[in-house]
Amino acid sequence: MLSALVKLYNLKAKHGMSNVCFTELLILQGDLLPKGNTLPSSMYEAKKTLSALGMSYEKIHACPNDCILYRKDYEDLTDCPTCGVSRWKEGKYSILKEGVPAKVVWYFTPIPRFKRMFQSHKTVKSLTWHAARKSVDGQMSHLADSPSWKAHLC
Repeated sequence: MLSALVKLYNLKAKHGMSNVCFTELLILQGDLLPKGNTLPSSMYEAKKTLSALGMSYEKIHACPNDCILYRKDYEDLTDCPTCGVSRWKEGKYSILKEGVPAKVVWYFTPIPRFKRMFQSHKTVKSLTWHAARKSVDGQMSHLADSPSWKAHLC
């Protein structure tokens, strides 16, 4: 169920599907699958299921010209201190929509993702092979065999 849900969610993101369209797709999938399937029937249920995987994110407002992120010292500003452009989106007739950011950056916190990656024994072997492997003939066959790689690990 999780595998199917993640694939469907990737399809949603790849093609810019709206939440309503995604909900209808889930309902259609549920109708096609045998009775008793555990696939969520709405976007809300799908988000709840996926949030349990630790795939959370933080939305951070950004300057439309990529000058700054509105966080820490800049969190309460309404105009960019570098270029002077408004933080808010312009609607019809150049009226600012207060509270609707012109640009948003999605920040995916890495630590929960690393923890999730290292939970699988198969994945751990792939992620740590360069530290575990030994050079057989003393020759450099990979960058992990080089002195500079070893110097960066210390």
